[in-house]
Amino acid sequence: MMRLHSVVAVALLVVGSLVVSSDNVQAGNPCCCPPAPIQTTLCVQPPCSCCSTTVCVCVPGCCTEAPTVCWRSGLLGRQIGTYCWPCCGHEVKVVVTRRGDVKVRG
Repeated sequence: MMRLHSVVAVALLVVGSLVVSSDNVQAGNPCCCPPAPIQTTLCVQPPCSCCSTTVCVCVPGCCTEAPTVCWRSGLLGRQIGTYCWPCCGHEVKVVVTRRGDVKVRG
C-alpha cells in the first residue's frame, strides 16, 4: 500500500511539472532569446534652436515604431529630450548643454 502512494505521488509531481511548463509557454514565456538590440539614429533638434544633431542609440529589438519626444528645461540652461518608444516602453534621455554638446543617457 505504501508503494502505491509513492507511485501516485511521483505521478502527480510529473503531471504538475508538465502543466506548469505548458502554462509558461502559453503565457508568452517560451525558452528563447529576446530579439537582439538594434542601433538607430535620432535627429535631435531642441526647441528654440535652429541646429539639429544626429545621435546613434541602441534600443531593444522589439522597439519597431517611431519614438515620441518630449522636451523640458534642465539645470544650467540644458534642454532634456525624452525619447519614448510606446510599443516597448523603452526611454532614452538626450541632454543638450548650453554650449550645444549632446549627451545620451539610457
